[in-house]
Amino acid sequence: MARPQKCRCICSKPKVTEFSAKGASEQNCVNLTLDEYEVMRLLDFVNLNQEQCAVKMDISRPTVTRIYNSARQKIADALVNGRSITISGGDVTVCEAMRPECINEKYCCHRQ
Repeated sequence: MARPQKCRCICSKPKVTEFSAKGASEQNCVNLTLDEYEVMRLLDFVNLNQEQCAVKMDISRPTVTRIYNSARQKIADALVNGRSITISGGDVTVCEAMRPECINEKYCCHRQ
């Protein structure tokens, strides 16, 4: 029997949740889950390494790798095939307040 999926901690939900390819139909869109969005944000925008990302999201490093690979595949599909992207869903908890480890973080969502 497989282990149940662990709830992933994300900093905040994205402000923009839909990206449309010009000429794409809404029926043919790719959905990026909130945890996939958060992994991409932390690795590619904030420039954390996978170990730091795992600690921040309270998941294992191999899970970060799996989530990141899934997100990259979906984004590549959308770019190559001209599909729109939506961001929603996933088993996540949203950070309610600044955590102690985020005190010196430049991109903490609670600094805005």
